[in-house]
Amino acid sequence: MVDSFPYTEAQRRQAVAWAIAVTANTPLAPRRYERYLLEQYQLGLLSLDEMLQLLESSIYQIVYRSQAVHPLSTDALHELLVQSQQYNAHHQITGLLLYSAGRFVQVLEGPEAAVRVLYARIQADTRHWQVVTVGEGPEPVRRFAEWTMGFGQVALPEVASVLAAGPYDPPIPDVNEHHIQTLFRAFGLRPD
Repeated sequence: MVDSFPYTEAQRRQAVAWAIAVTANTPLAPRRYERYLLEQYQLGLLSLDEMLQLLESSIYQIVYRSQAVHPLSTDALHELLVQSQQYNAHHQITGLLLYSAGRFVQVLEGPEAAVRVLYARIQADTRHWQVVTVGEGPEPVRRFAEWTMGFGQVALPEVASVLAAGPYDPPIPDVNEHHIQTLFRAFGLRPD
């Protein structure tokens, strides 16, 4: 289907530039996947309907970090993981939880409403504090589809390197831990 407006490349570019300018520095500013779709629309490679359909079928993702109030024992971590896997399986959520020396880094992905409800529960959980959203927004596919909740205990410097690295911040630190490598690959931070 051909969009009736804007129908020329110049009009598409102008419409996208306007939308990005109006939403800059607001919660409505386009995220990485949304920017990609907007670029495809600007180039005339996607119609407005196609772009909206891709957004509707996308997976919502939240990445956060937090600090445990008290370090968790191996048994407490295992119990947390089992509860998370059961809840996530029931709500179609997948992801990865990393723990190190009282610090958490977690990726949640799934239907937006379900991910937001879970994240609100996590933010209210009294076992940790300083819950900071590292990133959120739609993604084209699940990055951790095989895990209702993957888990890894990793060294603190490696967790810090994940939090410090961004999608456009080379060089990527040399990390040997499997879960960290998986996280890097999922975000396109490290070649397979």
